[in-house]
Amino acid sequence: MMERISRRTALAAVSALALVACGNNENGAAQSKSGSDPAAFGHVIGSADAPVTVIEYASPTCPACKYFHDTVLPEIEEKYVSTGKVRFIYREYPVHEIDVPVYAMALCAGDDNFFDVMDDLFEHQSGITDAASNGVLRAALVAIGQRHGIADEAAFDACMADESIRKRLKATYDEAQKDGVDSTPTFVFNGEMSRFEGDIRNVEGFSAKLDTLLANPAGQ
Repeated sequence: MMERISRRTALAAVSALALVACGNNENGAAQSKSGSDPAAFGHVIGSADAPVTVIEYASPTCPACKYFHDTVLPEIEEKYVSTGKVRFIYREYPVHEIDVPVYAMALCAGDDNFFDVMDDLFEHQSGITDAASNGVLRAALVAIGQRHGIADEAAFDACMADESIRKRLKATYDEAQKDGVDSTPTFVFNGEMSRFEGDIRNVEGFSAKLDTLLANPAGQ
């Protein structure tokens, strides 16, 4: 139900960002090392005053991420995010080399469109991976981009050449390394890292985790 990231796979992904891959963290749960406001990295939905903050590190080509996005997240948004109980932060974590241009396109669409783009990407996940295998990824991403304000091929190419986009992805990737991410999706619940396994793999378990945190958000 989750995608473990091998060092070889990680190297392929981060090489596209001109990064040096770090070793995997083998601990199943660890304290997040992020010292800044969690909202400084990623894309936020929900109230800044929510007592619980959940960060998701995800890949657009990860089947387990699609499962969470399609099956679990909608109910979590309705029950917890829209009611002000949870602030949800999505962070890009490229697992496969093709994730880098995919995420670059999503970022170029703008913050206001980001989650709409992610809905589109997860809906067409298999088509995107097939397009990459068949050497037509650019055409597939151009078509998706046009649905979200990236007007034409020239605008798409400018997006792919934008170094600020790569730097933004790099900064988020570096934050993931501080948090010990070695699989997707990975979640950070009020500073505590959890892989997508065990009780949180479904709506009921994820909700139970949130309910526990809401009952004692300070962990005391």
